[in-house]
Amino acid sequence: MSVLPLSGASQPISPYDAVNPFIGTGNEGNCYPGAQAPFGMISISPNNPFDKKEDVASRPGYKYSRTEINGFGMTHFSGVGCHAMQDLQFLPVTGSLDRTPVGDRFAYRSKFSHEHETAKPGYYAVSLPDYQVDTKFTAMPHSAIGEFAFKSADDAHCVFMPTNSANGIGAGELHIETSSMTVTGWVSTGGFCWRDPHDRPYRVYFVAKFNARFSDYGTWKGREKFPRQSNVAGDDIAAFVSFGNRKDRPVKMKMAISYVSIDNARQNLNAEISCWDFDGVHSTVQDEWTDYLSRMTVEGGTEAERKTFYTAVYHNLLHPNIYNDVNGAYMGFDDKVHQVEPGRKQYANFSLWDTYRTSSFLQALLAPKESSDMIQSLLHDAEQGGAYPNWSMNNVEYGVMNGYSTFPFIAAMYAMGARDFDLQASKDMMKKVSTSYLKCKGYQGWVCLDDYMRYGYVPVDRHGHGASMTLEYCIDDFSIAQICKAAGDSSAYSYYMDRAQNFENIFDKETRLFRPRKQDGSFLSPFTETGTDGYNEGNAIQYFWSVPHNMDAVISLAGGRKFVEDRLDAFTSKINRGWAPDQPYYWLGNEPCFGSAFVYNYLGKPWKSQLLVRKVLSSFNDTPDGLPGDDDAGAMSALYVFSAIGLYPCIPGIGGFTVTGPLFDRVQIRTGKGKVLAITAQNAPTVNPYIQSVRFNKKDVTSTWIPWHQLENGGVLDFVMGNMPDRHWGTGSNAAPPSFY
Repeated sequence: MSVLPLSGASQPISPYDAVNPFIGTGNEGNCYPGAQAPFGMISISPNNPFDKKEDVASRPGYKYSRTEINGFGMTHFSGVGCHAMQDLQFLPVTGSLDRTPVGDRFAYRSKFSHEHETAKPGYYAVSLPDYQVDTKFTAMPHSAIGEFAFKSADDAHCVFMPTNSANGIGAGELHIETSSMTVTGWVSTGGFCWRDPHDRPYRVYFVAKFNARFSDYGTWKGREKFPRQSNVAGDDIAAFVSFGNRKDRPVKMKMAISYVSIDNARQNLNAEISCWDFDGVHSTVQDEWTDYLSRMTVEGGTEAERKTFYTAVYHNLLHPNIYNDVNGAYMGFDDKVHQVEPGRKQYANFSLWDTYRTSSFLQALLAPKESSDMIQSLLHDAEQGGAYPNWSMNNVEYGVMNGYSTFPFIAAMYAMGARDFDLQASKDMMKKVSTSYLKCKGYQGWVCLDDYMRYGYVPVDRHGHGASMTLEYCIDDFSIAQICKAAGDSSAYSYYMDRAQNFENIFDKETRLFRPRKQDGSFLSPFTETGTDGYNEGNAIQYFWSVPHNMDAVISLAGGRKFVEDRLDAFTSKINRGWAPDQPYYWLGNEPCFGSAFVYNYLGKPWKSQLLVRKVLSSFNDTPDGLPGDDDAGAMSALYVFSAIGLYPCIPGIGGFTVTGPLFDRVQIRTGKGKVLAITAQNAPTVNPYIQSVRFNKKDVTSTWIPWHQLENGGVLDFVMGNMPDRHWGTGSNAAPPSFY
């Protein structure tokens, strides 16, 4: 087995084979390499042992630099900035079971080598030499199948260690059914960023069925082991089943999860994996992945660039996750069981502050049906929980980050063609949540709403992130306005468009920055452009570019194009990866700066954006350290995708793209209308970053903005690229992307 596909092949590899799930599993990416179906509920992925001092390593459960595996979890959250999920951990082992795994992540573990590890979409395999067992897994939407090839004559076992959820568990049960060779159970867990598992908990249930009879079995309760005991409950539990000598006789394990009940988990398993055909399941999920990955294909570029591209697309097909069972049942935000409408799916796990900028557009482009269901799912959450969630896992709101990013996420998907949802009900809920003090499952919806409506900004002495929160709320208001417009509510459209200009209320003419402001109207002092007081994960210079719906106003407030260009030159003179909230430079590693590289298109200097975007692309690569920051449920990867095809969705809630030129010779996109949009580039675009001319369906394009409605019916968007800037293209009086007042 090898980590990375071999390079130098004479024939282009397929989109499926080009994906390398190890990209982003090292450094800051926080991705996991395990087996999962597109948007699948279950993800079987390896976890490394860690303790509470190792926050970064713990986030996805897996870190490429680690050398040990202590189990496989059934749930994971890709790219997030805090540890989460990693629920229902199990591990095949051999030898004696003389240590309790309860509360000890190091009790059962094995060294492993990347030379004996393989990951592809929907498939993961690794050898565990300490236990002399080779493992492999493949997954369907709710279920998975694994195979354990034991090479030792020692007794073989499978140990279930539910206390190894990322944040531990608050309660749980395990049941061993010897007659049916099955283990079932559930855990109550939750928390985020080392919060207590009792903090906003969810329950997840599982069924695991084996094809080998148990020679022994038992449980642990705390540090005490109970041989031949079938049931155990509490927050300090574990269990094992044994198979005797299974040398050269592989043991297979089918498993499924549910957030409703053990019975539903059993139904999920029976519906999706009724037999023990590992290769058949693998073939089915491979076909599904191939379908999704083939909706946007590229030609040209280097092999490394193609692998990076297709893996970035792959990352955007992992979340949000299917949340309803095969019978349509799901656990709502009111902690009651609901039934999803026929033909729909309920989705969960929305990292909205991250994904509204990029992933929302990409997912709606590639999967409009699923995106429509995601929007409807969020409406269900709001109706059941009292308000829209803002950052949620399963049926729980965690209130992470600032702003109310549900709105630009929905508006972006709508703008890109995801229209099969209740538009009127969504609009009404948006209006209600944005004008009334409502809570989503106990967590305040629009934080500091009264202050925002009273002052036109969020005072920093009322909330520590007042400045960035105000800027985010302006984007949120603009997005609500677009939904109101689509729903024919013109008066509400005007109202929210007025609120969307509130950024002006925190603009400081002296520093020419958006500066935290107090209740009495004074600006925060002392103050520097790199100070983080008043900003969430950033500073004033990084958030200066965060008015994507009205950049014209920002340019005017700051004193004109020349000043803003000079500031942008200095800001982008260095690109920061990783964690850099106090730096005066372009922080590629975090979402608020994503759009900064494209601002030159507003300043009449599009060739500067064209070159800068290539520098951005060069910050990614096809190695485990290939992402410049947290992938955040695909947001970082989606930035790469759009930058690589030369079209970036720079305005949340608006269907359209600012143009920077493609990296590849040809990009082909299957639009939601069943048409084909081809993006072609002449003159070696990989090495020639500058646009010389653009034509769409043989008509000249002279603007740096192309509305989506012009592209969604298909056609050919043809670029001619060069190694020197063309200082005329894209510089006309109407060539900049639009601003909305």
